Parts: sequence; structure tokens; C-alpha cells
Amino acid sequence: MEPYSMKNPYPATVLGVRAVTKPGSAKETIHVDYSLEGSGLTYVTGDALGVIPCNDPALVEALITALGLNAEEAVPMPDGSTASLKEALTTAYDITSLKKGNLTKWNAVAGSEKLTAILNDKDALKDFVWGRDMLDLATDAETAAKFENASAFVGILGKLTPRLYSIASSPDAVPGQVSLCVGAVRYTAQNRTRGGVCSTFMADRIKPGDKVKVFVHSNKNFRLPEDGNTPIIMVGPGTGIAPFRAFWQQRVADNAPGANWLFFGNPYKATDGCYEDEIAPLVESGKLRLSVAWSRDQAHKIYVQNLMEQAGEEIWQWLENGAAVYMCGDANRMAKDVEKTLLSIISTHGKRSEDEAAAYLKDMKAAKRYQKDVY
Repeated sequence: MEPYSMKNPYPATVLGVRAVTKPGSAKETIHVDYSLEGSGLTYVTGDALGVIPCNDPALVEALITALGLNAEEAVPMPDGSTASLKEALTTAYDITSLKKGNLTKWNAVAGSEKLTAILNDKDALKDFVWGRDMLDLATDAETAAKFENASAFVGILGKLTPRLYSIASSPDAVPGQVSLCVGAVRYTAQNRTRGGVCSTFMADRIKPGDKVKVFVHSNKNFRLPEDGNTPIIMVGPGTGIAPFRAFWQQRVADNAPGANWLFFGNPYKATDGCYEDEIAPLVESGKLRLSVAWSRDQAHKIYVQNLMEQAGEEIWQWLENGAAVYMCGDANRMAKDVEKTLLSIISTHGKRSEDEAAAYLKDMKAAKRYQKDVY
């Protein structure tokens, strides 16, 4: 039998879905467990899991109605098989993202002057596609299109792509299963409430016993030190905590003597804590050191990089003792701010020039003592 992979995903059974953050959190975060029993799939701490979601059935129904098509009409699937339009739009095609390619194909049918102008203006196109989907096109009189049949419509669509999530479990701590820590993306645009395709699929629509297509994605650039004596510093605000849950589970399973220091951050202590029931005993037993930035619990915002700055002298001592630093989360702001702080710590407490601090960090990267999983 062909091994399971991205091209041949495994239909994993959902073992459980639970909230990690508390009700009312603006950073709604869920924890999902999948069974890998009998799949032959294996993973290493630091790897990612690919999840192939399904589109929201309510969105599919609204789109089919707006287009005036027959939900049961047979259409081609990306793999060459056929299915009803409803099933195809639910399980196989991307109906939530607009790009120049599918907009151009749509407009070949719609003949919209509005879309023609937008397609010829790079900035206007960028503004237009944000927060819009196929239903927006179908329900706007200026952009509506009348497709000959259901097959003609799916012919303009791209394939529903998998989403990658950092694995939040160690295979040695929970054999035969894999866990994810996912932030549910929800927002309003064009007067409609919307959600991230995969995050709301897992947060709202899957339940224990359901089958979800998954595959393991190796991430060889995000690995624990081979020597369990090596101290590690983990920086993971928000859902960036995901791989570090895997890390602390693995270090405990290995009885690794190296010290572990986690920098975590979220807006409010009252609603936005993650895995507190697991972290507390580790902190109490001395297996984990925890520094938490509750960014909005006081008048001035405090972030993980601010806590790192405050602990700069001690972080420098850890670095000099061979500690490895790991970072996971937002690439645009957090990662840049944390790296800037790290360079400042090396420069200030290591008494090095900017160039020497940059060289120090470059050497850490080369030695795999500085690794990032950012997105």
C-alpha cells in the first residue's frame, strides 16, 4: 500500500477537541488530538502536521444558491474523479481566496467593467481581494457572473490546499497520536462574518470520531539539541507555544537534565492562559522556568521581548553556557522584535559591538543553537 503523505493523506480519527483559552478570549485557542494508530505515520518533535480542511457548508450552500447552480450536478474533482457540486465545493476546491488568476477567469464570464479596472491596477487588486471570496463576487451586481453549468464554474477554481501547523505533542509522551494547538481566526469584512478555513473547520465543525485528512511535514530546522544537558530558551507567544509543549513533553520523556526556560505572552491573564494545568506542575518541580507577558493587563503593553530585555544578563549567561534559543510565532513583528532584543542582549551583556553581536548570533545559527519556526 502507498505510504501516507501529502499526496496521499491519512484519514485520521479525531480523538478530541477542547478549548485552551477561556470563554471571552479574543485569542480563542483550541487543542485537537488525532489518532495515528495503524497509519504508519511517524513524526519527530519539531515537525508540523498538514491538515486538509473542508469549507463551511453554509458558505457552500450560499454560493451555489447565488450562482443559480444545481448542488447535485456532477462535476470533475481535482484528482480526476467526479462528485456532486456540493461535495466538490465542500471538500476539494478553494472558494475563499481571490487571486488575479481566478478573478481573470471569473471576469471572462462576468465581463465586469469594475473587475476589468481592478485587474489592471495592482494596488486596487490588492485592496479588493482582501476579505473577499467567491460569494462576494456572486452577490455583487457589478461583478456577478452566469456560468453555463457547474463544471464551468469549478473549472475556474484552484484546489483546496492543506494548512501546516506546528505539532504540539511528543510521540514519546503520547504514542499513536498527534496534537495541535490552533488559534481560531474570525473576522468581519464586507459586512460578513468570516473565519479561517482550517482553523474554524477544527474549532467549529469537527468532533470526536470524525475523520480528517492529515500528513506529517518534516521540519529538520526545528529540532531539540541532541545533548539533553543543553539548556534551552523557548520564545512562543500565543499559539507559538505549540511546538514548545512538544519540547517540554519530550524533555520530560527523555529525563533530559538540561534547564528549560519558556517565554510566553498573550493579552490577558484572566482569559488567555494556555496549558496552565500542564505548566504549573513543571514549574513547581523545577523542570520548567516560566516568564509570562500579559500584554494588556496594565496601562503599558508588555511583550515577550520586554521580559527578555529585563532578564538580559541571565539570558547572556545561559547563552555563554551553551543554551539553544527557539522562537515560534508571528514572523512580521514578534520574530523581528525578539531577534532585535537578542542582539541587544548579546551586545550589552556580552560587551560586543553590533557587528560582533550579529556574528555571535550567526555562529549560533550555524551551530543550530538558534532556530525559528515563524509564519
